[in-house]
Amino acid sequence: MPATVPSGVFWADDVERLEDDPEARLATAQVYLPLPAAFREAATALRALILASSKQSADGSDLLSQLHLIAAQESFLLATSYVPGIGPSSNVAAAIPRHVWQQLPMPYEVIGYQYLPLLDWTDCRWLVAAWGEPDSHCSAREYHQAVWDDYVAEYRSKR
Repeated sequence: MPATVPSGVFWADDVERLEDDPEARLATAQVYLPLPAAFREAATALRALILASSKQSADGSDLLSQLHLIAAQESFLLATSYVPGIGPSSNVAAAIPRHVWQQLPMPYEVIGYQYLPLLDWTDCRWLVAAWGEPDSHCSAREYHQAVWDDYVAEYRSKR
């Protein structure tokens, strides 16, 4: 389990208590990244914040950027469920330092939305309405394949 989970705390219980507070839910979910469900919780919180922002006629483009980023980061870290010879891809994801995967560029123009499974149909509509159709679509894993391959090799060498 990643070192981001506090000892003695089941992270889902921690997030669930914040269901009615999307800002706190997002902040809490981000603590537990890269756990797979933490990405889903972060996306759920961002959707709630985007909807609240649109109801107030506020600019939610920063929230939309965060949603795309979270979806792309999830795609990079968890695009496959299993790595041959290693096991769950979350093993490798947990071994990649947070500062590494958080600093990878995830340009909408190249990655798009089509291969980001965390995004739903409404999310994709919001992205296109805000930024237009991207130039291409690929998974973030595909975009940063060399980085992923380096960490898979490093993980294998340490086993």
